[in-house]
Amino acid sequence: GISHVYASPIQTARPGSTHGYDIVDHARINPELGGEEGFYRLSNALRDQGLGLVLDIVPNHMGVGGADNGAWLSVLEWGELSPRARTFDIDWERLGAGGKLVVPVLGDRYGEALERGDLRLAFDAGEGSFSVHHHEHRLPLSPLSYPLILDRALAALDALQGHAELIAVSDRLRAMGDEGLPERRALFPEEGEALKRRLAVAVGGSAELARAVERAVAVVNGVPGLPESFGTLHRILEMQSYRPAHWRVAASDINYRRFFDINGLAGIRVELPEVFAETHELVLRLVRDGKVQGLRIDHVDGLADPEGYLKTLQAAAGPGFYIVVEKILEPGEALRPWPISGTTGYDVLNLIDGVLVDRREGGRFEAIYRRFTGVEGRYFDLLRAAKAEILQSSFASELEVLLSDLKRIADGDRRTRDYTVYGMRVALTEIIARFPVYRSYLTEAEASPEDVALIQSTIDGAKRHSALPDRSVHDFAADALLGRIETSGPGRPAADHVARFRRRFQQLTGPVMAKSLEDTLFYRYGRLISLNEVGGDPAEFGMEVELFHRANAERARVWPDSMIATATHDTKRGEDARARLAALSEMPEAWEEALALWRDTVTPHLAQVGEAAAPDSNDQYILLQSLLGSWPMELLDRDDEAVLATWRERLHGYAEKALREAKRHTSWVNTDSAYEGAAQGLVDTLLQPGSAFLSGMRPFARRLAEAGMRNGLARTVLKLTVPGVPDTYQGTAFWDLSLVDPDNRRPVDYAGAAAALEAGGSPTELIALWPDGRVKQSVTAALLADRAACPTLYAEGDYQPLPASGAAAPHVLAFARMAGGEELVAAVTRLGAAGPDWAGTRLALPAGVWRNLLDDRPVEADQTGVAAEELFARLPVAVLRRSA
Repeated sequence: GISHVYASPIQTARPGSTHGYDIVDHARINPELGGEEGFYRLSNALRDQGLGLVLDIVPNHMGVGGADNGAWLSVLEWGELSPRARTFDIDWERLGAGGKLVVPVLGDRYGEALERGDLRLAFDAGEGSFSVHHHEHRLPLSPLSYPLILDRALAALDALQGHAELIAVSDRLRAMGDEGLPERRALFPEEGEALKRRLAVAVGGSAELARAVERAVAVVNGVPGLPESFGTLHRILEMQSYRPAHWRVAASDINYRRFFDINGLAGIRVELPEVFAETHELVLRLVRDGKVQGLRIDHVDGLADPEGYLKTLQAAAGPGFYIVVEKILEPGEALRPWPISGTTGYDVLNLIDGVLVDRREGGRFEAIYRRFTGVEGRYFDLLRAAKAEILQSSFASELEVLLSDLKRIADGDRRTRDYTVYGMRVALTEIIARFPVYRSYLTEAEASPEDVALIQSTIDGAKRHSALPDRSVHDFAADALLGRIETSGPGRPAADHVARFRRRFQQLTGPVMAKSLEDTLFYRYGRLISLNEVGGDPAEFGMEVELFHRANAERARVWPDSMIATATHDTKRGEDARARLAALSEMPEAWEEALALWRDTVTPHLAQVGEAAAPDSNDQYILLQSLLGSWPMELLDRDDEAVLATWRERLHGYAEKALREAKRHTSWVNTDSAYEGAAQGLVDTLLQPGSAFLSGMRPFARRLAEAGMRNGLARTVLKLTVPGVPDTYQGTAFWDLSLVDPDNRRPVDYAGAAAALEAGGSPTELIALWPDGRVKQSVTAALLADRAACPTLYAEGDYQPLPASGAAAPHVLAFARMAGGEELVAAVTRLGAAGPDWAGTRLALPAGVWRNLLDDRPVEADQTGVAAEELFARLPVAVLRRSA
């Protein structure tokens, strides 16, 4: 029943990349994956099996730094003269940058790195080029600065006779440096390449000249311990179109747009036709050749104009071509009517997870969490505080760029020029911190009602709670965003400044939300961490069944081909780890007992560590949930040293990432090794064979795992039967107890999975052996086979909720789908950790004889439906089918 392989990017990425999202060359298929020849072998193999390919593409950014992105190296070499200068989103006018590209690759401050000899000049004899190298980073020199080196090489020769070519190249480069006419300077990159080739030939043809260049390079490189010897290299670097800088400078002074706050991923301007063409030529060729049947668009919210991009892409790929976007929809936010098939499915992931959580217990879990941890502040206050913090730490540079844009607009009109930089900075911080969704979608066209309402309500809220005495600056920002500023005539701000401010604002709110929510607050706020998932809202403790049904009916009507995800390479924990924690929501008393046992177990160990370094109560609270969610099946009944060793290692990595992402006691930029070591040491103590923790917590872990199994099977059935296209992430046909990446990107035992499938067994036969995961695989296989046999039903079927009656009715979730004379009913148990008493509970199943796909048994319903006790006698899930 598998229809397509769904692959991460295949274009050439950074050497050794394990994911492919750091593309350095859009025009080539990654040679580390086998290159074009390997891709065509894969394509042919897929075709032979009747499979298509859905391919992930990355239009927002490229991998930069290092020495392998030709476009980036060209920009470093020639600056704004480079033919690729418009590829990247660089602000050459950024205040403080001095018209240069700030390149934050140094491990220390520039002067220290220079005088220690960490910046080393080198000559590439094959290219005829000079570059400065810093570890893995290559910083090519502009040929216009070569004369400073070549003059020293000429001086090192015994005589100049026979070296006229080198003299000519040097003189021409010196003359080019004095040229001032823009139209002539525009031709420099092409002429510079020719001069480099001449230089390569000259040096390659003379051993004497090669030695002279080598000596010149050695002199320029200076001598560590002799600061005066680095003057020439410093002058050469000062002549470049870039400024090498300490990596910490990026937080405040960087002037190229990044992917989030990652210096090594630079934003590209795919809204420009030439950039779209050069970055999509290969992918569109594969689409035209029938090698790719669908595209997944990574980080669509990072683009200047997502709708414009998608219209261009859909037109280029062909009408109706399958395109889905990685788009996080916040609660209440609807997907815009773009020319796509839908999202990658995080919205459905959180629908399914939410309906499996016991919403009634939210208040109790909040009280337990606050009492154990001492955490204070409402959830939304914590989120706004995190956003303000992230703006000042990770995105201070982007905020300053936005501020300078708004100040330029204000200074362009005498009526607004008195708005201060300070006031604007505070106002922008308050607005972005209160922004309720990832971004708006304003363009040069008239703003949509949704965007007007979004911007106005956000700014009204920021004004009401502002620290500023004069809050009219908020209204000024709203006017700039919504196109209410007059830009025509003298004494008015420039229209391009207003457009740039709007674009940059929208490209900033999304990364700030992602870094503040998904990569900070999700690791700080731990009421129930299964809710802390991509696209999720931890403020909401579960979801009403009625809302679940309403959302699915809407998807069937508007986005029937949208994707359904339950696990991806970006999810914070495995789908079945989340299923266990969803079951935890039903057990507040047992959870309190587990917390008491935890405290008794860990207190002696933490006392030895010392209060200053010991993980605090909040981190412990999150760690215990992570342990219960990831508890290996092999350890539910006994200790196994090999399994424990692997689990410890995985949790070491998780603890490091979780604590650093939380940014409370340690972080990626300011590491507290003592605190991290104490957390990892606690893991080691707890997960030793025979430990008090393992023996004491095992009964609860076993209970939670069994309840999680029922939730996992329910999720599997829902994923494969609700409207949309289900995506099964690698390895998740079995129990998925993984932690956040890189744990969820471990190799998959495909041979073992194939052997299990070959061995067969129905779900009803395998449920008794549920810890081995084959029951989940069997349910998946049965439903995928039915999807393949009746594609119209699943693709076009409507969605009708089916009610249950009786005391245990809240524990039943069911719906019907019908199309083309085919009918399906999916029914799953929810909130069943305690084992519902089904006596008297019935599902309103349409009368007639149905066949259960999961055990091939008939189910007969009368006018009152069918008894839940009969429906769930052998499995906690049922999928019934009949044909008209």
